[in-house]
Amino acid sequence: MNAYIHVEAQAAGPVALGILVPPAKRTFVILRPRALAVDLVLCRGADDHRFADLAHDEASAAAQALWRALRKWDGRSGLSVIQGHICLQFEGLVLVACQRCPGQPYAPMDARPADLIALEEALAPETANGVGREVYFNMRHFERS
Repeated sequence: MNAYIHVEAQAAGPVALGILVPPAKRTFVILRPRALAVDLVLCRGADDHRFADLAHDEASAAAQALWRALRKWDGRSGLSVIQGHICLQFEGLVLVACQRCPGQPYAPMDARPADLIALEEALAPETANGVGREVYFNMRHFERS
């Protein structure tokens, strides 16, 4: 059973997942596990792991598609190492894990087994105590996430 629960950003807890669209004319779609210093950035596709640089309206639509995909996803399959980087592939979407470094551009992080395990836990539909994983959207106040 899928247990992702939509909540308002200000009500989301420390282990929530955020679906973020930074304010800009050209922007990215980001899946942010709050519990980790890692962001997963949406890529162009299965064969093209460059970040999807989207117009804001396209990014908003992609963020909604990511939410719909999360609600269908089992939370287990799809996390893998491709070309030395951690990738999440599910429901036709591809996201690449990047270390979150404020003020620095995103770059795919090198895969380490501990990071893969931590991401698997942080993305699971249920938290360690069996409660549904909260998911929030932030499309306006990116700096507050």
